[in-house]
Amino acid sequence: MWSTTVLCPIGESVFLMTAGWSYEPMRALVAHERLPVAIVDLDILDANVGRLRAIAERENKRIRLATKSVRVPALIRYVMEQGRGVIRGLMCYSLEEAFLLASLDLDDFLVAYPTVRRDDLESAEKIVRMGKSIVLMVDSEAHLSALEAFWGRTGLPPLAVCVDMDVSYRPLGGAAHLGVRRSPIRSIDDFCAVIAVLREKKRLRLAGVMAYEAQIAGVTDRNPFSPLLNPAKRMIKTLSRRDVAAKRARVSRLLEQQGVKLEFFNGGGTGSIRTTAREPWITEVTAGSGFLQSHLFDYYRANENAPAFCFALQVSRVPEPGVVTCLGGGYVASGESSPDKAPVPFLPRDLKPFPREGFGEVQTPLINGSGYDLKVGDPVFFRPAKAGEIAERFSEYLLVRQGRIVDRAKTYRGMGHCFF
Repeated sequence: MWSTTVLCPIGESVFLMTAGWSYEPMRALVAHERLPVAIVDLDILDANVGRLRAIAERENKRIRLATKSVRVPALIRYVMEQGRGVIRGLMCYSLEEAFLLASLDLDDFLVAYPTVRRDDLESAEKIVRMGKSIVLMVDSEAHLSALEAFWGRTGLPPLAVCVDMDVSYRPLGGAAHLGVRRSPIRSIDDFCAVIAVLREKKRLRLAGVMAYEAQIAGVTDRNPFSPLLNPAKRMIKTLSRRDVAAKRARVSRLLEQQGVKLEFFNGGGTGSIRTTAREPWITEVTAGSGFLQSHLFDYYRANENAPAFCFALQVSRVPEPGVVTCLGGGYVASGESSPDKAPVPFLPRDLKPFPREGFGEVQTPLINGSGYDLKVGDPVFFRPAKAGEIAERFSEYLLVRQGRIVDRAKTYRGMGHCFF
């Protein structure tokens, strides 16, 4: 169904065309399905897994799967199995999520975002009592003290923690900030201070370090929605890569000098996996969105993955010639508001949203230049900007192989869960 993705600018927008996809087989595929519906092509997913696995394998690294970019337990398990031992471990976005996956007999959890709430920590305790491995994120004395106080009452072995090191790029003496505002640990001195406090906590143990370069992994450099910014982004990313590698190298040397052996040193994301995996101190890289390939990840020069999923809306109105209105569609991705965060219509080809109306919660009008005489009830297919957030809108995904529906996989939402 899928093959090479081609970027085709039209006016102020861009349409992602996938040679090999055609509208008629897709329309037939969902003819008897309730719309909206989400679809995953397992053949393309297999190819994406293979590409990312090969990148890590070449550098003798493992991949930790970012579950927030999938949010479908059956697909999480499937990707792990296809990873053939290279994809090992899960990076979860909440302890509730980790508990659900542990109850489904998955294991090896790193919870990426710190929490000290009692109900969350009780979930961590339950996971350990199930015989599963879990590591909690910390970046301050406040986190360490709260975890120590709680875990000291459990009677369990010391709780594994991961120290989150900020590696944002701050040129001009720190006057500029490029990256995300996550951890307050910005220097080696900050890192040493947290490690010193951690050593005093008898109910905690250091398992890993994470240093995520969001200003590289999360910044597109071939973005057709803002082409004039692409050269500047490439330059900044090049400079930042050197800065990040130097920071992570200093952390590695410091721990080696102190005789500390980590279980893992985590970095990177789909958008930076190729460069992060080359750093010798890194033991694992994180990937998530690249497996399903939402459209934001087309806009990286190093991208080789193909889109493996989409969603379909029904045409509910034809308000005038050359215009169709779809029911629903307001699945805009989080983060800084920009045109590339909206879904992209791609089948039939040559549909585009109205700039002043965009994607609405209950309806989305489209200019129809496709040549298809779309009628009320016909499907229109879209690609979401981000891979995981769209799962909050659907109860299940249709799993397709060789153009046929072979299974249905429930999302967290379909299982009755809402973690955020």
